[in-house]
Amino acid sequence: MHAASALRLAALALSFLLAAPPAAARQIPTPEEHFGYPMGADKQLARWDEILEYFHVLEAASDRVQITTVGPTTLGNDFVSVTISSPNNLRRLEEIRSASRQIAEGRVSRAEAERIASSIPATAFINHNIHSTEIGSSQTSVQLVYELVTRSDDVTREILDNVVTVLVPSANPDGQIMVTDWYRQNVNTEYERARMPWLYHYYSGHDDNRDFFQANLVETRYWMELMYRQAYPQLYLDQHQMGSSGPRIFVPPYPDPMNPDVHPLQWQQLRFIGGGMVADLQSAGKQGVVTGSMYRIWGQEGALTGRYHNIVALLTETASARIASPDTVALSALERGAAPGRGLSEYGFQMAFVDPWMGGEWTLGDIVDYQMIAAISFLEQSARFREHYLMGRWQMASETIARGETEGPGAYVIPIDQADPLAAAELVDKLILQGLEVHQATAAFSAIPQTDVWDTPEEGTLATSGETEAEADSLEEAEVDEVEEAIEGSERLFPAGSWIVLGAQPGRAAVLDLLEPRNRRLQREWPNGPYVRSYDGAAYTMPLQMGVEAVRIDADEIGAMVPAMSARIVAPPVPEANQWYAISAEVTRSHQVAARLLDAGISVSKARTEGGPVFLVPAADRLARAALSELASEIGITVTADPQGISDVAAQTKARIGLYQGWAASMDEGWTRLVLEDFDFAYETLTNTAVQTPHLEDRFDVIILPAEISLNHLIEGDTGDETPPEFRGGIGEDGVDNLKQFVRKGGTLVTFDRADELVLQRFDVPVRDALEGVAAEDFFLPSSILRVELDPDHPLSMGSPAEVAAKWANGRAYEPTGFGGEAGRVEAVGRWASDPDRVLMSGMLHGSDRLAGKGAILDVEYGSGRILMYGFRVQHRGQTHGTYKLLFNALLKSDPRPATEP
Repeated sequence: MHAASALRLAALALSFLLAAPPAAARQIPTPEEHFGYPMGADKQLARWDEILEYFHVLEAASDRVQITTVGPTTLGNDFVSVTISSPNNLRRLEEIRSASRQIAEGRVSRAEAERIASSIPATAFINHNIHSTEIGSSQTSVQLVYELVTRSDDVTREILDNVVTVLVPSANPDGQIMVTDWYRQNVNTEYERARMPWLYHYYSGHDDNRDFFQANLVETRYWMELMYRQAYPQLYLDQHQMGSSGPRIFVPPYPDPMNPDVHPLQWQQLRFIGGGMVADLQSAGKQGVVTGSMYRIWGQEGALTGRYHNIVALLTETASARIASPDTVALSALERGAAPGRGLSEYGFQMAFVDPWMGGEWTLGDIVDYQMIAAISFLEQSARFREHYLMGRWQMASETIARGETEGPGAYVIPIDQADPLAAAELVDKLILQGLEVHQATAAFSAIPQTDVWDTPEEGTLATSGETEAEADSLEEAEVDEVEEAIEGSERLFPAGSWIVLGAQPGRAAVLDLLEPRNRRLQREWPNGPYVRSYDGAAYTMPLQMGVEAVRIDADEIGAMVPAMSARIVAPPVPEANQWYAISAEVTRSHQVAARLLDAGISVSKARTEGGPVFLVPAADRLARAALSELASEIGITVTADPQGISDVAAQTKARIGLYQGWAASMDEGWTRLVLEDFDFAYETLTNTAVQTPHLEDRFDVIILPAEISLNHLIEGDTGDETPPEFRGGIGEDGVDNLKQFVRKGGTLVTFDRADELVLQRFDVPVRDALEGVAAEDFFLPSSILRVELDPDHPLSMGSPAEVAAKWANGRAYEPTGFGGEAGRVEAVGRWASDPDRVLMSGMLHGSDRLAGKGAILDVEYGSGRILMYGFRVQHRGQTHGTYKLLFNALLKSDPRPATEP
């Protein structure tokens, strides 16, 4: 952007905040007139219901804005989108959306694309307040909508005429209400700065922006519907906040490494529009702008996944205050915040940070100022270069399709006849929801699999697991040759109804990131420095996480197919049975069916048959067939009659489940609740007080300790003076003793990930973590997908294959210590793959020998009960369907024995 334009924009943005609106708009109340304070005022927050009320006032008074209630949130509040543009554009909104879809699909000719681009406005999507404690953008949204609705200056007119702005003012309204209410309750008291002691999204807390490829949360599904089925934007802005120690705002471009599967034009357009935003902030005198540093956005991080669909996706991160209370930041704190690995070598002048903010008072009003300038800059550039961005999305889409046709992948087939077709259908529905093109075969066809997604690393990868680059290339070539020899000339028949994901589609980058195993190159921050870590995960491969088979084939081998709008499976009618109805235990949803049947008072047993493990329901139960028919229709589960070779029949009961929830606000606890509820396992929340109450064994069969709670916080809890007294403390020593007694008397204690610290340090078990004390140089494993080899005869493994894919996110590698102690027999239900070269399935890993053969899941005999130690999160973020059964088998038990006792 030219300097003169930047100066004019900066002056305009400041005038938005300071000047009165023109006379024609004065019948519309300003935010200050409506709320009684300006947006960003110290110690003042507009609550979500109050914000909605104001938006409806604006809508009633103006023809520039439309408010759409998309649906109810998790807790029943309104999730809304705000569409702002000129009256003429709003009148032809459906026409604009239809044309934008043609641009996004990239299949019209260049001449037709140019005609469309010359005739419609650009569409810019702005997302606010997904993280509820990052409260500033919910206030910014009020100011932004007001200014666009009321102002009539040249820049505003240019934006209105040339842009359709789609704004989500809060992507988590429930949390906005929680944070506002908590702050109002404590403001002007000694607890004004107290941390809210519960999750600000009911299930996910801060993890709600980690849901944007699986869409387990209803709010994410609304966002995807707006993004990929309605608006079809060319540009996207997500305004976040970050910590208070460091730069005042981050603006793209992002630092290396970036995903090369994303079209290179996007990185250049992002650099262009980000540069304009930086210049406009600087022109407005806003210090502390950092760019090209800090935020490495590689994969499916947050709501920026649109870049995998050719949408120019920008993230800003503004420094936080203390919610709405001013924060005084010393220069020494800023210098400490510029730690290596965060992108700044020091806190001072450098090309990524040309005008450092040197400390002082920082307020909510500063946050609103910075975000307003960035948002107006984003919209003005969207308007001024609208045809550039419209044609850019078309070009990226059309060239991406062409790249898929020449470079592959040809297609992925997700067979409908696999062991768990319901998990496969759920995966396909998630792909469709996020805008990927999926087809369904109308007839059976044969094809030669190109790659075994469980065993073959991605071609072209570099050094991992400690090999040199040359060694890694040599290893890959050998593995690929071995697989190719094994499958050469061997065709596979895929039945009608199988789903097909073509590589030649606009979202090819998403196809690769979501369906292809990744074997990413290790890089260092500087020569001999630490390894470069991604912002979140190193791999997301959905078939691995969900236990679903996806087979890569050549596109020429596909037969007749039609577009798939959904992947719902219609189960066949329940047959008549003489003795037993049977449901395959290999289907994860079979555990939900078993839970529902037991709740209805219908007997359920586990058994082995010639066709594999099953749940059995007696045909003699007069309620059984009707109940199974209803569940088959609702869930899509297939019920068979009288299987052959029945053995090891064991009647089941549902365990009485207690799920620990302290004041540490564990996101893993929230995701566990979501999974339990999704699969109809009733549970009781265990508070600190409940754990301190003796005789837990009288109320529970299974107690779950979720991850993300340190041992100190579990026992001691919050002890700081800033925390209100009623939210201090943990389970205490009495709670530790009660948990020991619970297990001794026959209970099952379940720990996920590092929640096992309580067991390792306080239960006197002969087990240690083999990774304890290992240097970072010797072992580097960001969040990735690893291979676990299971004991097929252990009860927890029932229904699982011999190997499963586990999501590592700070896990464990168990090994015996040899000393005695109170524990009895220790069994490894699962081990990390014994061959170091087979540990990594997708992601990046250095030091695989530190994991190979070590315990991943332990079953520890302790008194009359069991301790189940999962060295990874089997229910990670509600995404790892492929390992759910390893938990669910502990929640259905053979009465009166513990779940894991044969």
